[in-house]
Amino acid sequence: MLERTKMMYNEKMAVAIKSNGKILREFKDKVYIKFGSEYSIYIKNLNNLRALVNVYIDGTNVTSGGLVVSANSEIDLERSLANNNLNVGNKFKFIERTGDIENHRGIKLEDGIVKIEYQFEKLNPITWSTYTTNIWDNYPILRNTCVAGMTYSSTNNAVNTSTAIFTSSPSAEVSTPTSTVAQNFYNETGITVPGSKSEQKFVTANWFPVEATTHCMVINLLGETPDNKPIVKTVTVKHKPRCTSCGSQNKVHAKFCNKCGTALEIFS
Repeated sequence: MLERTKMMYNEKMAVAIKSNGKILREFKDKVYIKFGSEYSIYIKNLNNLRALVNVYIDGTNVTSGGLVVSANSEIDLERSLANNNLNVGNKFKFIERTGDIENHRGIKLEDGIVKIEYQFEKLNPITWSTYTTNIWDNYPILRNTCVAGMTYSSTNNAVNTSTAIFTSSPSAEVSTPTSTVAQNFYNETGITVPGSKSEQKFVTANWFPVEATTHCMVINLLGETPDNKPIVKTVTVKHKPRCTSCGSQNKVHAKFCNKCGTALEIFS
């Protein structure tokens, strides 16, 4: 029997997947979530230093270069920042990777994988006495090459960089997800698509130096149907407008794809 845990912990950082406000239990590195569910990524920094966190979902960086989590604080990331919109976006939604979706977008090795990379703040990296009193607004050299807008959630003091300015050497490689179909032909493999509207807001902040060491945690999302059984087959519906995930057409006034559940109104 697989050991169940509520959070993944590594190097003073804890991570979990939440759905409907509840933390989902993990089976080692696997989290089972009902197909069609919206979810968020809970990140808790247990260090006395700030952390720069990059979140990758299905192989795509959804934090636009980094999410800064304050020392001894926690955040609940519910939407992507890949479009650099600080005010509105789409929530994360997990759906089955059906045959239609595979034919439309293809298959990615990282499908179903949530990877969290993070670096802690580096203290005293330079001699501050050579600069003006307002050091963060007068950081030389790096101002033109590395200074970036960092953004943080107004509700939880999390900060996110808007450009990928930090180089990293990941300490762990992401293994190929076990996106196999079980012997009973149930399909557990899913992908994350745009969900309903999220008004989680972010604001800009200043650059700060980080350590060279990059830590990594990986969670493999696997799907279930609402009755907690793996999905057997999909329902086909042909209407319009066209879904960006599976290519199906939906009714004119539909808000979500009737076939895979992806939001038809994309906020950018």
